[in-house]
Amino acid sequence: MSALIIVSSITGNTWKVGQALNEAYPQTALRRTTDVLKCSELLDKYSRIIIGFWCDKGGLPPDLAQLVPYIRGKSLAIYATMGGNPQSERAKDWFSRQCSTIVGNDRNNLLAATFLCQGKINPVLIEQMKKMPGYQETPESVARREEAAKHPNEEDYRAATETFREFLA
Repeated sequence: MSALIIVSSITGNTWKVGQALNEAYPQTALRRTTDVLKCSELLDKYSRIIIGFWCDKGGLPPDLAQLVPYIRGKSLAIYATMGGNPQSERAKDWFSRQCSTIVGNDRNNLLAATFLCQGKINPVLIEQMKKMPGYQETPESVARREEAAKHPNEEDYRAATETFREFLA
């Protein structure tokens, strides 16, 4: 196996990108973060790891945050999905901070490639937002959710596959 793809996913967005990578590069192994947590020795078998995750309230999902300390001495490629516009400066800044957390300063990891794309927003989160005091739905917020619901799509899968081509060569 050339690389391990580890994915944290709730709605399926991030998992679908991982599946697209695994299909394009059959020499990879695709696992959920929770499975790797149960068997962290799996990390020892790979020098290259692709990590996929989603935006959880502005941070890393808890399962990935729990796994990060075990990722040491690896060449990493990282991707994420988020409901917001991945081209915005806010999104890019968020993603950069999360990548820095995953790579760490003291674990001898090397960041080789990154990819950020949009993904549908968890319907549970949308319902929670609507119940918040002062929340007002606007045509803009509806339009943003509708755009996010179209992702990830085939174009996103192709872009991810191309982004990680050199890493997986």
